[in-house]
Amino acid sequence: MLRRPSARRKREISDVQLNLVPILDAMVTLITFLLYTMSFLAIVSIESPFPEASPAINQKKLDQPPLQLTLSIREGETEIWSPFQKIEPQKFPHLEAGKPDTSSIHEALLAIKQQFPQENQVVVAPHPSLNYDALIGVMDSARTLEPTDPPIYFKNETTGMDEAAKSLFGDVVFGNLLGEE
Repeated sequence: MLRRPSARRKREISDVQLNLVPILDAMVTLITFLLYTMSFLAIVSIESPFPEASPAINQKKLDQPPLQLTLSIREGETEIWSPFQKIEPQKFPHLEAGKPDTSSIHEALLAIKQQFPQENQVVVAPHPSLNYDALIGVMDSARTLEPTDPPIYFKNETTGMDEAAKSLFGDVVFGNLLGEE
């Protein structure tokens, strides 16, 4: 007896075609949106060198102690001091909770720069809970010379000529990288 052919063999195989137009449209729109929003994103960085430790630098420090100007930013005040007592420590209370008095700090740093015109480094030791905007404000007041500030001149060691300082303390080094005070 002959068997009947299977119904599965007679079924037509239909080709399914996916409509990729909506997916491609969404991808093009997403890429356009991402490129458009990237033009508004401004990334700014402030270079901060690592503390250096070499035998030659350590020997030079032993001969004559450096200024090592330090800004300690605490919860209620900011202190400007030197561990080698080259300057008199100064404390500035914050204006509001977490907002340092950047103008008073800038004026004090300007007086220190006039006293030590060759110095370019400041050590910033912020409190771990300090607001990012407050930290950047203090760093900017320590780094930049305002147009209204008096000019500060120093003798260039290579040329022997007097030059005007372009920044207050341009090298900012973080002193408490572990967040301890």
